Amino acid sequence: MQPADLADHGVISTASLRSIGIGPSAIRHRVRQHELLPLVRGWYAVRQPGSARAPWDGADRFETATLRHALVATALVRSFDGRVAASHASAVVLHGGRLWRSDLSTAHVARVVDDHSRHRRGAVIHPSTGQPPMLTTSGVATVPVAWAVVQVGLVPSVDGRPSAMESLVAADGALAAQLVTRSELDVAIDAHGGHPHIDAVRRLLGAADGRHESVGETRLAHALRHLGYTVVPQLEVCVDGRRYFADFALDAEPVLVEFDGLGKYLMAANGVAAAPDPASRARFAVAAQRRRQDELEQAGYEFARIAWSDLEDLSVLRAKVERARDRARRRRTA
Repeated sequence: MQPADLADHGVISTASLRSIGIGPSAIRHRVRQHELLPLVRGWYAVRQPGSARAPWDGADRFETATLRHALVATALVRSFDGRVAASHASAVVLHGGRLWRSDLSTAHVARVVDDHSRHRRGAVIHPSTGQPPMLTTSGVATVPVAWAVVQVGLVPSVDGRPSAMESLVAADGALAAQLVTRSELDVAIDAHGGHPHIDAVRRLLGAADGRHESVGETRLAHALRHLGYTVVPQLEVCVDGRRYFADFALDAEPVLVEFDGLGKYLMAANGVAAAPDPASRARFAVAAQRRRQDELEQAGYEFARIAWSDLEDLSVLRAKVERARDRARRRRTA
């Protein structure tokens, strides 16, 4: 029998390993061989025999951090044998939600029945939320998703300070995935009414919108609101029988504002997934994106394309939008 045969949710305890004859020296050997990964005291992640990639290794640093965080959170919940549920960023990750700058080096759980808190290396055990836990699709206990969404904006992010934007990013993702409702978010906000940072979270979550499809779109929507623009998310435009969706359209003006994140192309997708390799898919996506923009411009729209760096300098963002508005006005008067 192998560790993978006894692993539950991808993790296994030292006691289970010993039950199949894998003692301390054998555990250390398997860790060196990249077959086991230490998570929390007495718990390990397990690599399936013959797998091309370990379940804790992602395609990039963020995916790797997310995968490892999910495994640590799962092991932490399992180690308490029903007495805690994943909370904060850990619950969001386990439900497949969106995060931006949460500190994934720290796992969060909340006690199920009492109000004691505790800090340990790499983990925080919070008091009970007073709400019954729910289960992820894989069966791991978490606090209600709405509670987790609010919580992520109340604890320090990677820069050491709470960020209400983290709650907005998580809320947009949860609404898009139909993991929460607007009323559930409102109840969760009210339940945290005594927290010193709840006012900032409350203000931002008032604009939560499941039509935003990425972290970048959530941040862009917030920036546009801050600059005073009124926009329509995911505007559908039909050109010669083809349907396109724009990230944002200025209200009452033929200007489309789009977020250009890495590898992100909004298009009438047909055939991208069938391309034979990543390089071919990328070339197909770029060509389709260019064709899409040409067709929409011929239909009378102007584009303001926004990059990640523009979100850090609102004067640049405003200038791009205003140039697109000017082009639209000149087109109307030509």
